[in-house]
Amino acid sequence: MWFSIFTIALFLYIVYRLLKFWIFDPWRIHKDLWAQGIPGQYKPIIGESLRIRRSILDDDTTSYNIEMEKKFGSYYHTSFGPVARLVIDDPLLIQGVLKTNARSYHKSHLMHLILGTILGTDNLLMSEDNIHAQHRRLIAPVFQHQNINSMISLMVEITSNLLKKWSLSIKDNVDIHKEMTGLTLDIITGCVFGSGMMKNEHLREIIYQSVTTTLEDVEERTFSLIGIIPIIRQLPLSSKRRIDKSKKNVKHAVRQIIDERRNGLSKSACKGLYSLISSMIYLVFYRS
Repeated sequence: MWFSIFTIALFLYIVYRLLKFWIFDPWRIHKDLWAQGIPGQYKPIIGESLRIRRSILDDDTTSYNIEMEKKFGSYYHTSFGPVARLVIDDPLLIQGVLKTNARSYHKSHLMHLILGTILGTDNLLMSEDNIHAQHRRLIAPVFQHQNINSMISLMVEITSNLLKKWSLSIKDNVDIHKEMTGLTLDIITGCVFGSGMMKNEHLREIIYQSVTTTLEDVEERTFSLIGIIPIIRQLPLSSKRRIDKSKKNVKHAVRQIIDERRNGLSKSACKGLYSLISSMIYLVFYRS
């Protein structure tokens, strides 16, 4: 008898939690926003996820936002799956959120669900308030004028080499995504750890494949809503295992690059950046 009562109570609790996540909480938020005179629309369960994905697949990522702005104006509420969203396009409102009243706002739940899967939460990009301020003070010297100037010649050289490579293979198909990812990686590793690191094709391929695989899996999990559903997003599905493996591969590759620099096997091509960038990498990757 007690087992039956426990089973029924557990079942009812699970049903309640599911209804609360998918229906009750989103409806309450949208209702409050409507009460404040904020225009918008609410579609239960799936929200606007299918429309947003369709615009991405059609290679017209701005069409959805343009359509919604025409319909509701420069600010409106909608939802991605069951997650309620308040979208603002007005520059003054954006300034209020990002600058004037920045401390009154925090990163959205949806951002934590998506980017948190890749980076964790205790790092430079996802931290909040005082912790984030500390991280910003740490990296501020990187962007001093003399440090930026010391990067210019190497940036120009790396970019010129890539353009020459493209000119020689003009008749071949070029994977722009891979090429631009490689360019970004070459500039970062070249400026911080020296041009010798750019010649390590093995490390470059590991980082490229890991980042590409992770972004593809996160996008698929997000639009299928697997990535935002409690409990289910933590299950060891194939996509979750690939993401975890890619994160480990990137951490290992970055750790190898830093160790080589510390052991004097590479030399920074720009002024005063190694220790600061190493700290940034540590905050982004190792603390997550």
